[in-house]
Amino acid sequence: MEENRYNHLKEYLILSLLPSDKKLAKQIQQQSKHFVVLENQLFKKDKRNQGNYLKVLKSHEIESVLYATHNHPTGGHLGIEKVFEKVRENYYWPQMFEDIRNYIKGCDSCQRRGKPSKKTLLHPIPVGKPFEKIGIDFVGPLPLTNNGNKYIIVATDYLTKWPEASATSAADANTVVEFIYENIICRHGCPNYILSDRGSHFRNKVVDGLMNKFEIKHLLSTPYHPQTNGLVERFNKTLCESIAKTTRDLQEWDTVINSVLFAYRTAKNSTTKYTPFYLTYGREARLPITTFENETLESNLENLEINRQKAKDNVTKAQEKQKSRHDSKIKKPIEY
Repeated sequence: MEENRYNHLKEYLILSLLPSDKKLAKQIQQQSKHFVVLENQLFKKDKRNQGNYLKVLKSHEIESVLYATHNHPTGGHLGIEKVFEKVRENYYWPQMFEDIRNYIKGCDSCQRRGKPSKKTLLHPIPVGKPFEKIGIDFVGPLPLTNNGNKYIIVATDYLTKWPEASATSAADANTVVEFIYENIICRHGCPNYILSDRGSHFRNKVVDGLMNKFEIKHLLSTPYHPQTNGLVERFNKTLCESIAKTTRDLQEWDTVINSVLFAYRTAKNSTTKYTPFYLTYGREARLPITTFENETLESNLENLEINRQKAKDNVTKAQEKQKSRHDSKIKKPIEY
């Protein structure tokens, strides 16, 4: 329930105070007969069980309840109807069933374990300017390191394919906010869009506050658009494979992340046909094996915008091929 309406109902039930807006005041009066205040919290009278009361949840409290009843091991990733029945035994908020249905349909684990659906056409994400769109995700939990880390938070730019990654001890909202601010905003500027899955570490008031402050639009992946965060998920596999091959000690995998990132940033991307390093800085990195410079910095910079456009065109072509392969496997709908 929206916090304002929640507070208005409480104030009317406790102090008989109504909002100044006449239309809203009338709504509060009519709704109040279905609610009570117990221990300074709002409860709804249970129509199905006389004498029972359901705790009313504010909007920011819903996510944690859905996580506990679906994602947590004791939730068992059960289906929509079963989770709805569990939740409505104890809680209430407007449009409960719709919210539960959308949450479970967006559950990453359920989509991975379920049969992949090819009933809908693929809709590739348009690629914009460098660091305009960023995909972000967590890898883990991984073996605990000597530094106390067991997750990797990863972000990838949709045009340049430049990756950022950092080992973390937790996969929570504060970690996400700190990473976006320090590794994305302070290093590359504010993106227009950040794309993530629907995990509770991305969908919360803390992350929403950062997005609003820096005017970033937060896009969430859905089972209908599984490619939304596909870019960063593909890099996650590459990152983990490289780390596993680089270190033999499972308790020291976090010490090689920067080296692995450098290797990836300076390798030509198969889609863009350029290195992420060049598309970001306008020059190639000097490697340990570099003996002389083939081109001057000035000539690189002169061609940078042209080559970025070429990279963008290459991405678009690759997306069109992927869409063609995907859509060709879908049975044509019957038209009446």
